Amino acid sequence: MEMSGLGSQSLRIISTDSLHRIRVPELRAAIAEDRDSGLEPFLIVGTAGTVDIGAIDDLESLGVLAAEERLWFHVDGACAALGVLASALAPRLKGIERADSIAFDFHKWGQVPYDAGFLLVRDGKKQLATFAAPAAYLRRELSGIAAGSPWPCDFGPDLSRGFRALKTWFTLKVYGTEQLGEVIERTCRLARYLEGRVLQSPRLELAAPVQLNIVCFRYRAEDSDAVNARIVTELQESGIAVPSTTILEGRLAIRAAIVNHRTRRCDLDALVGAVLKLGTRLQNLTRP
Repeated sequence: MEMSGLGSQSLRIISTDSLHRIRVPELRAAIAEDRDSGLEPFLIVGTAGTVDIGAIDDLESLGVLAAEERLWFHVDGACAALGVLASALAPRLKGIERADSIAFDFHKWGQVPYDAGFLLVRDGKKQLATFAAPAAYLRRELSGIAAGSPWPCDFGPDLSRGFRALKTWFTLKVYGTEQLGEVIERTCRLARYLEGRVLQSPRLELAAPVQLNIVCFRYRAEDSDAVNARIVTELQESGIAVPSTTILEGRLAIRAAIVNHRTRRCDLDALVGAVLKLGTRLQNLTRP
């Protein structure tokens, strides 16, 4: 919104349900309210796998609503759009095919080295009309290095850019979509294993439902945010594991996003064991 020049004040945030999915009736009401106020809604953004916990919006309902209201339907699938490659997950992404545009990253579940972000657009002419530049130094020729059209810079704001697609092409060529789908399903199974380990320990608690390959949890402590933040820092510096943190319901949580094809159950056992050990030590340090 900021890059477009409209500014984030033009963004309407819709609340979510217990599974962190957009409340579609509230969205419908917000569209009507904005139009009654003289505003012009033009875009609905749904999410296929939120960064925090991997939540998936009801993409089917959002797509239907966008069509009814004649709005552009964009799906932010950075984390989970590639789940369509996994037979067990694809049904949960029903409705993604209704999108006018989809953003997603191959450097997550696609196992491609960072960075490899992609954008799929249904109407390529609209994409060209938005970004293609008429500058004299971008003049097209019939032959030579300036031949051919469109150019990569016609599809986005980057004039100079690396050949990101090459590493993605090689990954798909070597492993194929079926094997990548199997890797995706395996990371979700590992997340469920980690969820089970968290639920088995009285000193740990889940911070959000585990829906895909992301597990958010906490060490139970009096000064929970400070203790868990310190746990994550010490884990990262120790080299045992590299989780991140996020804020859920106003509280800090340890976030373990499992994407690497080399991750094993023993790695998750080591993570849980280290969290419990660090948590106990930090609790003892804070006690009078």
